Amino acid sequence: MQYHTKGMDRATALWDVVGVGLQPILRTLNAMIPRVARTRARPARLPRPPPPQPETSPAELEAIVSRVDASKAQWTRVPARERARLLKDCTQNFIRMAREFAEAGAVAKGAYEGGLGDEMAALLPVVTGLYELERAMACNGQPRPVQLRRREGGQWVARVWPENMVSIFFPRFQGEVWIQPGREPSQGELYRRKAEGAPPHAGRVSLVLGAGNQVSVVALDILHKLIVCDEVVVVKMNPVNDYLGPLLRRAFGPLVEAGFVEFAYGGAGVGKALCSHPLIASIHLTGSADTYNAIVWGGRDVPRVGEPPLKKEVTAELGNVTPYIIVPGPWSDDDIAFQANNVAAGLVQNNGHNCLGAEIVITPRDWPLREKFMEALRTALSTLSQRAPWYPGSDAKFAAFRSKFPAAEELGRPVPPEALEGAPGPFKPQPWLLAAGLSPEEASTQVENWCGVLQEVALPGPADPASFLGAAAEYANESCWGSLACAVFIHPETRAAHPAAWDTALASLRYGSVCVNTPCVTGYAATPLVWGAYPGNTPQDIGSGDSYVHNTLLFDHPEKSICIAPWAYAPQPLWSAFQIGLEDAIPPAMRYITTQHKPVIALMHLIHVAVLALLGSVPPPKARRRGGKAKAKGKAAAPAAAPAGARE
Repeated sequence: MQYHTKGMDRATALWDVVGVGLQPILRTLNAMIPRVARTRARPARLPRPPPPQPETSPAELEAIVSRVDASKAQWTRVPARERARLLKDCTQNFIRMAREFAEAGAVAKGAYEGGLGDEMAALLPVVTGLYELERAMACNGQPRPVQLRRREGGQWVARVWPENMVSIFFPRFQGEVWIQPGREPSQGELYRRKAEGAPPHAGRVSLVLGAGNQVSVVALDILHKLIVCDEVVVVKMNPVNDYLGPLLRRAFGPLVEAGFVEFAYGGAGVGKALCSHPLIASIHLTGSADTYNAIVWGGRDVPRVGEPPLKKEVTAELGNVTPYIIVPGPWSDDDIAFQANNVAAGLVQNNGHNCLGAEIVITPRDWPLREKFMEALRTALSTLSQRAPWYPGSDAKFAAFRSKFPAAEELGRPVPPEALEGAPGPFKPQPWLLAAGLSPEEASTQVENWCGVLQEVALPGPADPASFLGAAAEYANESCWGSLACAVFIHPETRAAHPAAWDTALASLRYGSVCVNTPCVTGYAATPLVWGAYPGNTPQDIGSGDSYVHNTLLFDHPEKSICIAPWAYAPQPLWSAFQIGLEDAIPPAMRYITTQHKPVIALMHLIHVAVLALLGSVPPPKARRRGGKAKAKGKAAAPAAAPAGARE
């Protein structure tokens, strides 16, 4: 098969120009909106986890596996266009059920300034992933990328996001899938073989062990096994969020009714029974390396030598100690405030219970603007509400961090007393902890904290951008556990002044997702990008995992994804903790994304989204002077004056 480099897709280029043209208008409108007109922050709601789903009995489990197994051959014969129809029906279900999903998540996890916004935003990747896979199926598994090019040395790079009218939403963003060196940018091998007349295979049953933190992880893992791997799916919900199981079953109703997907509930015993079931051919999990080792090797601490005892295909995504690299440059005060807010967003989303959550901020120790940036980060975290940890075990990790770093600063706006009344059990708000000014030797880089804590590592050595880029990339690669995702914040003038150093650093970062000038959640949420560990892990040393999901353009040989955001964006973007309008803005955003084939209707939805996003865009907090620094352990930081619309 021959591949040729090509220019950017014309429709995408056109809508990108429109989006760029709208940015100064949106920026002006954002500045003109009076405080009284902006969305008001919702009152805090602390977590009240629902009762667990009844455990699936052995008899029910056998019936579920047998029912799905009976449909595995039929699924392999379902044509791509029929799959597209099934996915379209599921997309409409998720859009209709969005508020129901979000309310269930808010009850279990709590809700703060943005109300249901966090949980609404968690559904957006599901809807976009469904829509993009529907389009891929309409193209028989061969959707065209926005652009194909070759890097120096011949490595293929596919620009995949944003595409078409999504570019108005994300102007000047650039999402790329880098193909493994020496491989071609082929797509949808499964569908190519079928088109060439290869007989359908006998089918396989896959077990998806659902993640406990985000609904989108479970949903997108299901879609990956169905569409990319051509396997029917039994989903074992994590007990932490099994309340979402009945909702997911309804949303995936067309696939459930046809026997291609089914759900089971319970703890480790149910999981073990399914993993060892003779009809289960493959397993995919999103979780921890301990869980992977228990499944594959029969125990978390058993020797991992030779071939694993479990003779099944097991793929996994297992987290990361996520580094955020701050490259020195000519940052203005506005630049510092905006990017500090981006780093804060990387920490606070989902109360810090994310495999991609910001864990370590890497700065140049001698950068003249370093302390100014850190003050802006303190201010951002001080302005945001403290939140209650809801994930099991996060309290212990929080306490361990505070014990290791007793001088860590306590930040965050206290939750009002009335919200604390009747709060159940351990679900009490905790401050954001910041351990700043650490040397590389002092930092804790081998354990994922999975809670609201952050370290700043100040690297010694030259503070010039080129030298720092090399040192920071080496530190992230060699010292921070895992290879799932990282973020780099670099001024465009710095990139332009040091193109060779920048290209070398970008290529050398051994992470499955590298996000530039945006939190790592953007690389996760942009589902045409691949999501998973950098290639090279083995069952003996699994690290962050050994597979990719998302990948809605179905590339056969991805190496990593690069997601580059513009240096500035107006109004406050979807991922910002200071965008509190998402509860209302996400539903029309879903309709905008899924009606691009009807531009007039899509643009009407876009106007609706823009108005709601402008009203929900909280002005960035101004950095405090050094004298306003948060106090160390023992007292919560006095909150900075809450910006308009952010008071509870």
